[in-house]
Amino acid sequence: MKNLQTARTKLVFEIEHLPNSSIVELQNFIQYLKFKQLSMIEKASSRNALRPEDDPMLGAFGLIDVPPFSDAIDEALYGAL
Repeated sequence: MKNLQTARTKLVFEIEHLPNSSIVELQNFIQYLKFKQLSMIEKASSRNALRPEDDPMLGAFGLIDVPPFSDAIDEALYGAL
């Protein structure tokens, strides 16, 4: 934690002593870093999501909709009426 604070203090000092022409360039670089971080987070979360065609549950949904399963499903679930 102390190292992080020291790094922040040094960074603020360096920014304060930059020429004005470099401030805009630094701001652009910071925006780039934020964009890069957000892109990496989005990429990581999209890797964990299944595409519908790869989801085994979606492929199995229609299997019980044909005889003999569909004929007796109500009785199996709710008992004889």
